[in-house]
Amino acid sequence: MQCKRIPFPEKPKVFLDCYLLDSGLRLGQDTARPAVVICPGGGYVYLSPREAEPVALAYAAKGIHAFVLNYSLGRDTAGFAPLKELDWAISLLREHAAEWHIDPQKILTCGFSAGGHLALSGGLLGQERPNGVILGYPATDFIGPESALMRTLFGGEDDAPWMNLQAQVTPDSPPVFLFTTWEDTMTRRMSLELATAYERCNVPMECHIFGSGPHGYSLANAASADGSSQVINPHVEKWLDLSVEWLFSVFGEPEFRDYSTSHIMEAMQELGIELPVSSDAQQAMNNA
Repeated sequence: MQCKRIPFPEKPKVFLDCYLLDSGLRLGQDTARPAVVICPGGGYVYLSPREAEPVALAYAAKGIHAFVLNYSLGRDTAGFAPLKELDWAISLLREHAAEWHIDPQKILTCGFSAGGHLALSGGLLGQERPNGVILGYPATDFIGPESALMRTLFGGEDDAPWMNLQAQVTPDSPPVFLFTTWEDTMTRRMSLELATAYERCNVPMECHIFGSGPHGYSLANAASADGSSQVINPHVEKWLDLSVEWLFSVFGEPEFRDYSTSHIMEAMQELGIELPVSSDAQQAMNNA
């Protein structure tokens, strides 16, 4: 895996952390992989660590390139600057798709809570729209009185399209995988309304509402618990595998092709190693 950090131009606090999987014939896989841009939650005032690198590594373990967008927070979100930053990140992936072995038609956003608002905004309103969106307990409606802080941060534009994302769903919207819990009253209603909007426009969506679990559980396992046992839930933890199955079912399975063991002989030759083998074994390796 290659890890790198790419800064956003003229914004030192905004950057993209990249978790790029190695590709090549010696790994038996030289085709382009899907990629996911992760937007951690935190109410646009901080970025939740449990929804950043742990999620990226979990997707990387499934064979998916992962990226974490550290976007603007607080007063720096005025005019919804994070959406422009997400556009930049997706554009960067498409620009370097060949170099980074990314399939440019399989770039998704993944967001949690307020990061889910950003991930979905990219899909519905962005200039560089993702091909699909994965949403974990997303906050998608900032019209109510409980969202006064968000309206203040974004500049008080109550009628801005990103304040009520359910109303922005159209037949051209990207497919969505959504999950939350029934106990999460912070996002349960909004998730149901978003699912209804997708149904109304006949856009593909997979929606999972698990029974129990608090807001902000991320992977719902020890890898992202940060010492808090209340966010560990083996049943809710299944959302990650389900999202990967959904991704491959919607966008296609990874393409693998058979390869020979000739690279073993090539490596031995590069190192100047000659192994004493029988003539039959030598012939078999030469024919491999």
